[in-house]
Amino acid sequence: MWGDAAIGMTGMDLETCARAGIPILSVLFNNFSMAMEDRIMATSRERYGSTDITGDYAAMARAFGLHAERVTEPAGIGPALRAAIAATEAGTPALVEFVTTREKKYSTFDYASYQG
Repeated sequence: MWGDAAIGMTGMDLETCARAGIPILSVLFNNFSMAMEDRIMATSRERYGSTDITGDYAAMARAFGLHAERVTEPAGIGPALRAAIAATEAGTPALVEFVTTREKKYSTFDYASYQG
């Protein structure tokens, strides 16, 4: 699992997986930004759009030879994941790109404190 900023730094690893036949499933959350950095990069964001990111990463993955799906609606989540899992089981690496909002809410669950 990774975000759009991470794929910008290490996305060529997808080409390696295709070339070497490594059937991994990558799940990408694309909110078109480095949203977690909004506060610390406020000035550069306002002046230069430094936290804005663009890209159709599913198209990039397909160009590398992966099975790739771009999901923009909740109804597409299950079918996209099932197709990607089937592709990896058949030996083809896969990427599922979920287009999300810029929302920054995230789980604060602390597994180390879990007593279940």
